[in-house]
This record gives sequence, structure tokens and C-alpha cells, in this order.
Amino acid sequence: MLVSDIVKTALSLVGREDAAEALEGQAYLDDAELLHAVRAMLYCVNATEDELARGTFPLVREDTLTAVGGRIYYTEFTRTPAKIISVKRGGRDVAYVLCPEYLETDGKGLTVKYMYCPEKKELDAESDYDGYPVGERLMAYGAASEYCLIEGAFEEAENWEQRYREEVERARPRERCGYIPARVWQ
Repeated sequence: MLVSDIVKTALSLVGREDAAEALEGQAYLDDAELLHAVRAMLYCVNATEDELARGTFPLVREDTLTAVGGRIYYTEFTRTPAKIISVKRGGRDVAYVLCPEYLETDGKGLTVKYMYCPEKKELDAESDYDGYPVGERLMAYGAASEYCLIEGAFEEAENWEQRYREEVERARPRERCGYIPARVWQ
């Protein structure tokens, strides 16, 4: 899912079809107002992706790393970790201590599973979400809400925020315990 596609969809949702169309041939670069709209929406898409990663739909990754001097610096990870889920060697848990700049543990060939926050992206980048459950529409709703808030259209922002929250709830995995199936006529 390309970031530019999300930006186009979100711009169309807020009534900025002119900016969405200008995005196709990069015509927005010649017009200050269109450039502002595209950059503002790009900011909103990045904010939405970050919000989803930190809250509802965490991004998880595993890296195989080696502790040098008993330390694995966070800069050695492929992505910047937000939360360490587990540290394993050969499928077995390994003890570790979290420090401000590094993870303290011993050994080679450690598999570290962690949650990360997405990096800021440009228009030509791919979203860290590859589709399901976080799709283009969900991201566009969140970005549209942020954009309207920035532009001062508070009622419209509230409308898009409601649609965004409904879409998030629809996409969230349901818990099995306490689930009551809907009644149906047979």
C-alpha cells in the first residue's frame, strides 16, 4: 500500500480533489496551496500510522542479533524498538534487562521479538501495513480527521474521527471469551 495512494484517498475525502489530481503528475510542486495540502495530508498519514502502531495494531518484528560485551544497542535493530516482547536463543527464553540505550543480555544468535513505531515516510514509500486489517480506507479516515483538525474544520474532523474509530473497531480482532453471537431468524 503506497503512502501516495492513502494521501490521494484522504484528500478526496476532505474535498481536495484538486490536490489529489495534482498528485498524479506532481503538478502540486508548482502551486503553493496544493503543495501545502499534500504536505499537510502526508503529515496526517504519518501521524495516523504512528497512532495505529502505538495503540491498536502494533507492528512486530524479529531480528537475530549478537550481544557484544553483554549489550545489544537499540541502534543495532532493523527498526527502532518501542517494546521488547521476547529474547530467545534456540527457541528458549533468555534473561535480559532493559536499559535506556541498550538491552543487557549474553550470547550470540539471539532472536529478539519487538514492537516498533514506523518511520516518517514520503509519498513514494510503502506503508508498514500491508493491507489487512489496516487498509487504505482506515488510514485515509484517520488522516482526513487529522487534516480537518489542522485546517480548523472541527465538525468535519469529528465526523471523520467517528468513521475512523468505527473502522478501527471493525478491523480489531475479536476476543473469544464473552462473545455473544448475533441473533438470526431461521
